[in-house]
Amino acid sequence: MTTTIVPPSLENLQQFSDLFDIEKLLQSEGFLPWLLANGWKYDDESCLIANIVDESTSLDEVWDSEEFDFNALPDESKEKLNQIFEHFYL
Repeated sequence: MTTTIVPPSLENLQQFSDLFDIEKLLQSEGFLPWLLANGWKYDDESCLIANIVDESTSLDEVWDSEEFDFNALPDESKEKLNQIFEHFYL
């Protein structure tokens, strides 16, 4: 199975338009727009993951987080996160 990672855009965040100001979210430097654009639901888990990534200084720090067990995620979700990290951290 091939997963294509997309950058946040107005079009691929439209499904969340009633939850927050998309224009403002797109201007943020944070990780949440990347998660949402790539299929994560807007919920406590995605917000926690985004917060951990935004506050971390390295990918190792993200994966070793004590706040969230990234290793408990399904393999597909971990692979998708790895691919998003590649785009986000470039």
